[in-house]
Amino acid sequence: MSEVNGHGLNRNIPAAVKRQVRQACGFGCVICGAVIVEYEHVDPPFAWATSHDPAAIALLCPQCHAKVTRKFMPKAIVSAAMKAPICKRQGYASEVFELGQVSPILVFGGVTLHECPVPVQVKGLPLILVQPGEEPGAPFRLTGTFCDGTGLPSLEIVENEWRPFVRNWDMEAVGGVITVRQGPGDVSLRLRVELPDRLVVERLDMFSGGYRIVGDPSSLFVVSPGGGTMTMTGCMVSHCRVGLALE
Repeated sequence: MSEVNGHGLNRNIPAAVKRQVRQACGFGCVICGAVIVEYEHVDPPFAWATSHDPAAIALLCPQCHAKVTRKFMPKAIVSAAMKAPICKRQGYASEVFELGQVSPILVFGGVTLHECPVPVQVKGLPLILVQPGEEPGAPFRLTGTFCDGTGLPSLEIVENEWRPFVRNWDMEAVGGVITVRQGPGDVSLRLRVELPDRLVVERLDMFSGGYRIVGDPSSLFVVSPGGGTMTMTGCMVSHCRVGLALE
């Protein structure tokens, strides 16, 4: 496949244009809402395009993209979906964590939590919840909510289905890493998925229950509603009902 079309346009889409496309499509496939996506020049197609116009590019999941390229879905359907993307209509994009049958390890900034049904709790309410499968052989179930620095939910997980909200400024999922941005250069969440049993919160800047929670790969910094602070580095919590409780 040629990297340049007949007009000399390179196939590589600039990062700024990709961000505009993600924002316009609601961070997911315009047809089905899946988060794992590819960029498709719709009208005109890439072969005829003279520029990377974000208004002419759609997000499509690999399956929907394959239907288009193999002529099982007309581009007219994609064009119609671009006017009212399903993610914009439902308020979020979605994908599923394929967790295994072993209780997942959660690395939450500077705290590693294992075999804790409630890894993180804020004011008596689970921020993250881990449950075994509903039947023998079924995968563990992960549920939780991540907020941004203003306290608004940015990404929720409902029994392994993760949903980034369209209200975010930007969200992308590349190479096993989910990155949510509150603004230019402002990462509120970076979550690395190391399946089948490890999820790593590499970057966090959230406000929940009156607590400011800031995390990086080596530490977790918490500011309480009263202004007190706490820093945790290299901590490990295992086989506790509640791993980290902010009360």
